[in-house]
Amino acid sequence: MKKTVNMWVDRSGKLGILEMEDAVFGQCFRPILLSSLEKREYRFIKGLWYTTYSGARQFFRQESNPYQVQGRMRKIPLEEPFRQVV
Repeated sequence: MKKTVNMWVDRSGKLGILEMEDAVFGQCFRPILLSSLEKREYRFIKGLWYTTYSGARQFFRQESNPYQVQGRMRKIPLEEPFRQVV
């Protein structure tokens, strides 16, 4: 199982980027859709992953993308674990 290292979320708390340890690349960044910050549940968006935070952030900047970030991404503390929902 991959270890979650960092998480960034937008102002709405619905979209974010998850940084995870990866055996091949050392780390990977995955765009996520959060059900809510209180429930601490998320889903990966389209199974996408990137080797840099900038690459994952660029995904949200595409005009044809239905997932539009509101405001700046902010790093949130990971004291309690988040759970992936399939």
